Amino acid sequence: MKTTIELPDALFHRAKVLAAQRKISLKQLMVEGLEYVTAGPPRQPTELTEDEKEFLEIDPYGIPVLKKRGVVVTNGLVNQMREELGI
Repeated sequence: MKTTIELPDALFHRAKVLAAQRKISLKQLMVEGLEYVTAGPPRQPTELTEDEKEFLEIDPYGIPVLKKRGVVVTNGLVNQMREELGI
């Protein structure tokens, strides 16, 4: 089925970049994303420990994400947080 949608410019750009990085079409990226968010029952919210609550929050899909504090997230920062959490 064909359809037309309007996306914010920044989201469209990020999607094009991600599709190129993954060497798949933009269409395939969108199909995968829609399959992910529509598959099965929604995830149950994850309980965070007190230590995790310092820099994580639960998004609307029940997935832990980094809090937005104006910090530039680098691979080094992510790796440090993984080590601290033991993940």
